[in-house]
Amino acid sequence: MHHQIDVTVPSSVADDVAAELARHDGVLALTRQQDGSVKPPGDVLSLHVLNRAIDDVLAIIERAREHGPITVATVRTESVVATGAQDAVEDDADESPWEEFERTLRHHGRISTNYLALMALGGAIAVAGLLSPPVPQALALAASAIIAPAFEPVAKLAVAILRGSLYRIRRSLVSVVVGYLVLAAGGGVAFLVMRALGMGRPEILAKSEGVHMVVDPTVADWLVGAGGALAGLVIITSFREAVLAGALIALALVPAAALVGIGVVSGDWTLALEGLQRTGADMALVVVLGGAVVLVKDRLHHGGRRPLA
Repeated sequence: MHHQIDVTVPSSVADDVAAELARHDGVLALTRQQDGSVKPPGDVLSLHVLNRAIDDVLAIIERAREHGPITVATVRTESVVATGAQDAVEDDADESPWEEFERTLRHHGRISTNYLALMALGGAIAVAGLLSPPVPQALALAASAIIAPAFEPVAKLAVAILRGSLYRIRRSLVSVVVGYLVLAAGGGVAFLVMRALGMGRPEILAKSEGVHMVVDPTVADWLVGAGGALAGLVIITSFREAVLAGALIALALVPAAALVGIGVVSGDWTLALEGLQRTGADMALVVVLGGAVVLVKDRLHHGGRRPLA
């Protein structure tokens, strides 16, 4: 995975920026259009960049902000052929820059109709799973974790805390609270429907392995959850979003929040509190351990560069 970066910089500094970029070994190709941008006015630079060099390149571009407005668009490229640099291309890094994984988290953790619908459906499927025999239960719980975007808003909160941005923290908290309330509501509605159909009996819940895993976790359950929290941010920061569902399956975020809905609609406040405690504990795993992953990667791979905002 490599990058194309399209940049608009003020014409007054375009010569210096282009020259500095051209000298960088990580820049494989550089195209310049003088006065090519109408908004904002300036020169347009188009670069093909090795992924390991993207932080250096963005740092060079950022210095142009002192002279006027800039725009930066990054695009992941699947394949690059560069004469004389193919070994470097083949050995390129697989780390996502701050700007891209933050944007991924903002997009998937933003309150929207689709986000809320998927959270509600995930909660409903989780409840159906918790009231099912072991094999369909495992399938349903895995499906609910894949469907509900429950990891991204919590991970977004972890990154916002690292950024130290009160604005981003506030928006992340709103996404978490609203999303998980909808997830719990979806679970509660599903439980009422299943109870009306004769399937939501207390003895079924009492015998459910999924419920026991949530409310009475073993050391192994906590280790699985911790691994999921760590893996989730490794996945997001390394262009592997396609396998993010695995991290959420390892955590109990979706079934635990669904149990809160069951407890509320059934009047079982002990169950609701146990579900809430497990939800909070798994969120803490994501914030603390996932945040540690981002912090370590920032020091090792990004040189402490602050993202363009």
